[in-house]
Amino acid sequence: MKAQFEKATAGEKLSGFFVAYRKILLVVLVVLAVFILGYGISFSVISNLNGKGLEDIDSIAYNLTKDSSGLSEEALEVRRVKALSDLDLYNKKSGVVGVRANMLSAEVKYSQKNYAEAAALWTAAAEKGKKSYTAPLCYFNAGAAFEDASNLDDAEKSYEKTVSYKDFDQIAHAKFSLGRVKEAKGDKTGAVEVYSELVGSVPNDSWAKLAESRLISLELADKE
Repeated sequence: MKAQFEKATAGEKLSGFFVAYRKILLVVLVVLAVFILGYGISFSVISNLNGKGLEDIDSIAYNLTKDSSGLSEEALEVRRVKALSDLDLYNKKSGVVGVRANMLSAEVKYSQKNYAEAAALWTAAAEKGKKSYTAPLCYFNAGAAFEDASNLDDAEKSYEKTVSYKDFDQIAHAKFSLGRVKEAKGDKTGAVEVYSELVGSVPNDSWAKLAESRLISLELADKE
């Protein structure tokens, strides 16, 4: 009985670990996405590249968030529905306009807890701008959203695409998340491989330290 209780407690802790770090990473990257989105819009409008479409998306984003802090959930939902309706036309476009529209739509869908749809939109944004600096960010957010939708297979694929962008400034986060998902799927060998690579490449990074702790935990679990 004691052994069963200890195993259950360990399982609960591990489950909490997976959820906690998924949320932290998503929050960090959503904030980063907002920053990049704002910078991208400003740069593109100035250079007159797809200016009108980007101005329209900027206007949609402004109307969505303007004076929203005191609004009820019902009022916020009205704004979200309106934003998604206005963005629908731009989601179908290619290039930077399509990328920005899908990114904003994904954020709205995620705020509605429509995780699968948010993941699909972030994936679409990444696919429309594979050579853009936003692509790995979108793949990463797609991975986190797939996790929230309990779709670990597609989450793993999204994180694998993320880490293929070697110059992504959040790549340590992405590698840790990839290892974490492999671990959650029961792929211990794959998780150890990813964690070990992370620790070996950037040993002083905070995410590498967490990966190192997971390696120790997995090693201890083998000895039980």
